[in-house]
Amino acid sequence: MLGPLKLAGTWLVMGAFAVGAWVPAHALPQQNHRQAKSGSNAQHGQGPHMGDWLRSNQGKSFAQQQQLLESDPDFKKLPPERQEQLKERLQKFNSLPPDQQQRILERIDKFNRMTPQQKAQARALLDRMRALPEERRELVRQQIHALVGMNPEQRQQFMNSEQYNRQYTPDEREMMGRALELNDQVPAAATE
Repeated sequence: MLGPLKLAGTWLVMGAFAVGAWVPAHALPQQNHRQAKSGSNAQHGQGPHMGDWLRSNQGKSFAQQQQLLESDPDFKKLPPERQEQLKERLQKFNSLPPDQQQRILERIDKFNRMTPQQKAQARALLDRMRALPEERRELVRQQIHALVGMNPEQRQQFMNSEQYNRQYTPDEREMMGRALELNDQVPAAATE
């Protein structure tokens, strides 16, 4: 089972997805000693990932999940304010409808399939998105979501439209383009 340090990375990613970008603004937590000893299995595409803790404990009550967190030695090492943040985010995740929880888990899975370079690009993109005013950030997030759902021809037609050019600044359009490039570069999940 993943420890809370890996869970902390999960929550950072979830926060990033809340604004429509792909990764956290800050670097993910460094691997703990157990993960580092496991070698390349903990690297890109293999071994335990962020999101595994959420999946493995998703059917448990919030109280049970909280108890698991509080009993974990790694969690106890975190500063009290960080522990509270993680508990609040866990409670928020549990309050979401199942379809939203599933989308978050899918986004975390997609992040796990990114190369280190893609993750760095996504972190930089998130930093830029966070600099936007809240209402613009939400508008850009919604538009990215809509564009991802379009086929390539529809997407290109919309992105070449006068409406798109009027509604978004050149910087916002460039951010959306980069988000779409990243989305298209990440390999699809392997089917079992």
